[in-house]
Parts: sequence; C-alpha cells; structure tokens
Amino acid sequence: MHRLIHDVKFLTSPQAAGRLAGTEGAYRTAHYLKAELDSLGFDSMLQPVDVPAARLISTPRLIVGTQAFSPRHDFAELTALSAGGYVKGQLLVVREDDLLRSEDFKSKVVLIPKRPQRFNLAETVNTAVELGAAALLVEHGEPQWFHKTVYSGNGKIPVLRVRTSIAEELTQQSGAQIELDLPLERATRPCNNVIGLLRGDSDFTLALTAHYDHLGDDSDDARFPGAFDNASGVATILQTARELAKEKLSFNLLVAFLTGEESGLWGAKQLIAHPPAPISAVINLDGIGSESKLNAMRLGHRQRGDPLAEFGESILSKRSIQAQWISGSDDSSAFISKGIPTLGLGQQPTGQARSVMHTPLDTFESLHLETIHQGVEVLVEIVKSIQNVIARRRTSAEAISTLTQEIASPLRGSQ
Repeated sequence: MHRLIHDVKFLTSPQAAGRLAGTEGAYRTAHYLKAELDSLGFDSMLQPVDVPAARLISTPRLIVGTQAFSPRHDFAELTALSAGGYVKGQLLVVREDDLLRSEDFKSKVVLIPKRPQRFNLAETVNTAVELGAAALLVEHGEPQWFHKTVYSGNGKIPVLRVRTSIAEELTQQSGAQIELDLPLERATRPCNNVIGLLRGDSDFTLALTAHYDHLGDDSDDARFPGAFDNASGVATILQTARELAKEKLSFNLLVAFLTGEESGLWGAKQLIAHPPAPISAVINLDGIGSESKLNAMRLGHRQRGDPLAEFGESILSKRSIQAQWISGSDDSSAFISKGIPTLGLGQQPTGQARSVMHTPLDTFESLHLETIHQGVEVLVEIVKSIQNVIARRRTSAEAISTLTQEIASPLRGSQ
C-alpha cells in the first residue's frame, strides 16, 4: 500500500502539474513511470505520440462594463465547440421569444441567459457563426467549479459557459461593452506512451493499460490533480505490475500507460498501430477509488459477447462485486473497435464523485485508497486466472478460444 500511495501522491502533485499531454508535467510523469517499470525488470520504452488538444496558454478574461469575472468560477471555455481569440464589442442578450433580425447579431457577443428545453448547443453555436456573432455566452448552471476539457473541435468563435446567476445579472446589461480574451491554442504536441514488456513462453500478450494524461493546471493557479481520472487507474496498474513481476507468467505481459486519452484516445490508437508485440487481449482501467468500497465495476461493453469481459464478470461476481454492462468513451473503446478482446474496467462515478470529475476537486484526499487496493487484488486475480487457462494452450488463438468456451466457469480449465 505504501508504494501505491506514493504513486498517487506523485501523480497528483504540483510537480506533475495536471499531466496534460505535451507539457512538462506529462514529461516528468512519463519518466517517473518508465523508471518504475525499469525497476521491475520490464523492457521499457517511451513511445512517441503526437497529441492534438485545445490548451489554455494564459488566463482567460471576461469583462462587462467595468466588472471582471472569475475564470472557472464564473465562466469557462467550451473547447470542443470554441475557437480562441480576443473580442471587444457590444453584449446582445437573446431570450427564447425575442424577435430579432439577422443583422442584429453581426459582431455582437451573444448571451443566452437561459437554455430552453431541448436546447442543442452545437446547433446554436453554428447558428451564431452563420449570423456573424463575434462570440457566444451560454448559461450553464451553478457548479462549484466549471469542469475543464481539452478535446479540440473546429470552433469558429469563442464560446463560453457562464454561471446562471451571472447570466441573470447580465440580462440587464444588453448593449454594454464587453471584452473577452480566450487564449485557447489548438495545436498538436509531441508526447509519449510509457510501455513495458515482460516476455513469457507463449505468443499470447495481455496488455494492462491506463491513461496517465489529464487536463493540466490553469495558469491562474487552479490545479487539476486528476486523482480519480486517472491517477487512480495508473497507480492500480503499476501496483498490479509489481505483484505480477514476482510471478513466472507463461505469456507476455505488456503494461502501457497511455497519453492523449482526454483529447481523443491518441495514445491507445498509437499502441494499437505500433505494439511492441501483437496484442491478444487488453484490460484497461479508468477511474477507481470514488467510493469507500468496491461494490461495482463497469466492464466496458453494453452487452455480453466479449470473451474477456465475460471472464472478468465471473471473477467480479465471485468477489460479490456487481459487474455492470456499461460502455464508455475511454481507451478501452479504441481496442474494442479493433476487435481485440477487452475488459474496460472502472467505477462508474455518481453523485458527488461525478461532480468532481474534471474539476480541481478531484484530489488525492477525495480518493478511497482501500478501494484502490481492492482493485489491485481484483486485477491480480483476473490475470492469474487467465494464466491458468493460457498455461494449457500453445497459441494466442487457442487461449482466446478457451476463454470463450469456459466463460461460465473461468477457473474450470485450471482444475
């Protein structure tokens, strides 16, 4: 447990600086993880990955009249639909029933103070662009912190979410002078997957993967430690690797800490295209430790059919852990899309745990470390159970076939 805690503390530290792909914090993290794999006897390497993302390069500003608002508290960028840039002009407040001419929108900073029912943000942004608006502000609730993303789209104008109370305040200021500076850089930067290979006696290669990238700290000292997402998964995989390195495995064990997940699964795609050994199966872990006990885990699939997911389900059930047939948009989906048997593990955050995602509240202190330790035990058991099957098979194809045939009782083949 001591090493696991040390790992999580480093990954969430100011030194890691939010681990945004292509930054110094991500570089430090990659070298930390490589050194750990080296110490365990893995044949390790840094695999180059070019990662596109939308990154804030300085602090955004929003000033209406003489009043300046606070980034991340009062407003936040919407990177997937937004361009960066500086805008100075008049505020135009647009309510659902307002009768406006198309020329009224020209060069204005448009505020939608209340989202109507069935509101489609992407369509609204496109309409604002077509009407010649200079920027768009959209009311977006009263969160403690606005969440951050780095997914880069093809936005044409700056788009901001604003706090409901701020939007209500601004409804009385239509026509006021507004100054908006969104220093958002959309660029591709070099980064690295961290890969370690421990060779066995068969051609079966089991990959244990977790993304180590996160969102990066803001320049105005808002930190994004990314504890649950996904320092927890990285630390769990690394501790599992420590346990398995003590074993004599009959197959190749590939441990991969992936970059670029937050902006499009780029590290997973690179590993699939250029693996150090052909990948037979994958166990990916994204997010663990949000609850005080490991009561449930998702499997990365909506329904049965994947042999490794069903194999994992049986191990979880034996431990009285609810196996949830839930898929997601994490790295596991990249492997699944290529037909690789994949178990996409993780806790499905709800309530308070969900609200801290992608905010400065996702801290080391918010994690339940005992749950992460339980996750290590689960992973070790799954891998050892796979080992029992593979030890009796000569090829990767035979092993996968056996997993499929013995899914109802995965340990039956080892008895």
